[in-house]
Amino acid sequence: MPIQKIISTGDYKCFFWKIEEDMDNLMTTLNPNKEEIKEIQKIKNEKRKKQNIAARIMLNKCAKKKIKLNYFVNGKPFCTKYNHISISHSGLYCVLLTSNKNTGIDIQYKNNKIKNLSSKFTHIKEQVIVKEDNIKNLHFIWCAKEAIYKTLNTQCSLKDNIHIKSIKNNKGHGYYTNHNIKIRYNIIFDIFSDYFVAIAIKDDRNL
Repeated sequence: MPIQKIISTGDYKCFFWKIEEDMDNLMTTLNPNKEEIKEIQKIKNEKRKKQNIAARIMLNKCAKKKIKLNYFVNGKPFCTKYNHISISHSGLYCVLLTSNKNTGIDIQYKNNKIKNLSSKFTHIKEQVIVKEDNIKNLHFIWCAKEAIYKTLNTQCSLKDNIHIKSIKNNKGHGYYTNHNIKIRYNIIFDIFSDYFVAIAIKDDRNL
């Protein structure tokens, strides 16, 4: 499981791993305890199981020791080592982000069929962004909304509650809104090997 890419800034550190091992090698690398084995066995889909194991291995490698990976009821991951962590999977890749700020990440493999699904997650006000670069920006909008969603501790609509306001030079910003709540996010975008990535960082400044 080689590290393919590392992004490190003052706000976060992110690792990209390509899952190339079989299940036996992954389990050997993880060397799971009884609790981890129990959690992993709950996952029936083999691909999902590999991704979960890979995320646990990455967290251990980042911390340079064995770390317990926990999940909130809504699926958001957390651990005692870092203030905030975010995990995403797509295709062969698993990505892990650690940060002192409330930050989320999402990775998606390029899929031209995303155009057929765009009405389910894009707001009419985002069509201006989409038209600038249809396939690219649709993936960016999807990833950005998923990254923002991962920072929240509540259920919401990607279409109605999370809005992407701009995408330019692989940067942008967006908002989560719900009644009188409005949270601004700075977003960083990236592309590599037909994978689209978005990192959303909560902006704690007053709007």
